[in-house]
Amino acid sequence: MVLKFEPWGDDPIFEWDEHNQEKIWIHGIRDFEAEECFENKHFVVPHPKAKSQPEKYRDRFIVRGITEGGRKLLVVVQHKAGTTVRVITAWEE
Repeated sequence: MVLKFEPWGDDPIFEWDEHNQEKIWIHGIRDFEAEECFENKHFVVPHPKAKSQPEKYRDRFIVRGITEGGRKLLVVVQHKAGTTVRVITAWEE
């Protein structure tokens, strides 16, 4: 199910720290690239485990998007509150 709206709105605020930056750097992705996926052509789906484990995954989503450089990424995010999202991990498709 592709979401027709994004719970964080059109202009998300990203929560970054050393932990989640290092987690995506392992996959060769920089924080600005993950953010670009929200600005460019993309779509959002609920995390696959949201139905079976809603207490842990109901606020998790998968964003499929394209960076300015043309890389196709999958970005797993947690919708914290309001317009704030935290990138959990990301990798190239």
